[in-house]
This record gives sequence, structure tokens and C-alpha cells, in this order.
Amino acid sequence: MKFEHVWTANEKQALIRVEGLARPTVLFHITDSHMQETDDRDGIEIWAESVRQYSFDALETRTQFNRALDYANELAVDHVVLTGDIINGATLNNLDYLDNRLQTLRSPYLYTPGNHDWEYPFEPWSEAARSSQYAKFDRFTNANPSYQSTEVNGINLVAIDNSTYQITGDQLDFMERQLAKELPTLLFMHIPIYIPSLLEDVMREWRSPIMMAAEGWDAKLMAEWMIEEPRAATIDFYRILMDNPYANLIGLFCGHIHFAHRDAFGRGTYQYVTKAGFSGGYRTIRLLPMS
Repeated sequence: MKFEHVWTANEKQALIRVEGLARPTVLFHITDSHMQETDDRDGIEIWAESVRQYSFDALETRTQFNRALDYANELAVDHVVLTGDIINGATLNNLDYLDNRLQTLRSPYLYTPGNHDWEYPFEPWSEAARSSQYAKFDRFTNANPSYQSTEVNGINLVAIDNSTYQITGDQLDFMERQLAKELPTLLFMHIPIYIPSLLEDVMREWRSPIMMAAEGWDAKLMAEWMIEEPRAATIDFYRILMDNPYANLIGLFCGHIHFAHRDAFGRGTYQYVTKAGFSGGYRTIRLLPMS
């Protein structure tokens, strides 16, 4: 399968030509809005702790998110994809506010969680914490926050939750099945995968290699970020992305690190990290037929 990533002067745009594409398709990517709309329905102490920990401007994060949704509607995009950390905490009003705003979209959407979506005051960050909050995201994820896919104009959009820096065996099997369809495929996750050309900028910004399957971790940093060494399924997943066995994985879109980046990897695939929504980031993805 032939495809071409066309250079653009604007980090909020991606332009990709795809062989055999029936018609132009426009997608809209939002990530890392970090909204905080918690109220007292979870209890006064939960509310107070949410306020105490929140380091963003609540009015600005809400404003930027709503502007992005309005712009997606104005563009009449074919699909919107949200890759996590849209809210800070799985509290009742955060979830209800998000639901209310997503209902204003005039196009379908895919949603995959980030590590801040499912955090909850007084619960240590862990896979157990994610499991305890996971069902709250069923309404945004077709009752499966772990993995989903949808076909848009012959393009396979795949969303996988890697918000603990790990991939499960079920997710690995799902990804293999999706690639075996031999459709042009775009993958959406919260955390970017390790690519050497991205490492320097990530370390400069975060002083830690906060990418999936990254090199450069030590025991102290892993303890600070509360992550574990990549498990076997995570390593196998990473290798599949690199090997691109059907030559149909066109692009990977993610967030987490809060700045925009574009890096080639594997067999012609590109990883696009989209700038954080709280600072006005988004990415319009335009897929065009090959000339």
C-alpha cells in the first residue's frame, strides 16, 4: 500500500495521500484538554482535593475545548478523535460536562482515555485505580475503553488505551486483527511510542522519557512516575508497529507530552504528537487520494 506524508508549515495540520482512497476525508484530533468541572456531588472532600491538585486555568481549558468542538463542527469533519486527558479526574460532573459537550458534535467520535481521565482524588495512580474507574467511560467508548475501531471512508481508525504505558494481550490481539484487514489504518493512543528523534525534546520538557517502550528510564524515575518495565505484550505491540507487517499502518496520533512533534518510524509510518488542548492545540488530519 502506497501512502505519502506531505510536509506542512503548520503543526496543527497533517496531510497524507493514500493510494486507493475513494474520496478526501477529514479527521479532527483533540488531546490533553485537562478540564476540571468537579462539583460537590462526589462529596466535599473529593471536591476540595480536586481543586487543591488542579494546576490549570479551569476557564481557559473549558474555553479551548469548546472552541475546538465548534471548529470541528464548522469544518464538518468526517470524524473526531480524542486521545485522553480531556478531563482531570473521573468525577461525576467532569464526566457529565464532557458528555454534554460531546453531544454538540455533529460528527461521530472516538475516545480513548489518558492517565488523568481516570485518576480520582485520594486513589494512588495505578492500573487498579484505572480498573476501578473504567466503567465510567463506557458511554464515551462504546462500552470498551480498552480498544475500539471504526471505518471511515475505507480508512480504519483504531483507538487503544495505553495510559499506563502498557499494552495487554487482548489489545495486542485486537491490533493484529485490525492490521490483518489490510485497510489503510490510523492508530490513536494517549502516550506516544518511543522514537529516538523524539527523545531529546521529551527529556528537555519532562526530564523523563515519558513514552511507551522508552529507553532511558532508571529505577528512581520509574518510581516517581509510578510505571513498570514494559511487559511482553507491550514489547510485541511496539515491534508490530515498527514492522508494519501489512504495510498499512499509515500514522499514529497521540498526546501526553503537551507539545507537537512529527517523527517517521518503522516502514514509512509517522507519529504525530498533537499540542495540548489546554493551550489551544488540535490537529486537522486531511487524507487525500494519491495523485
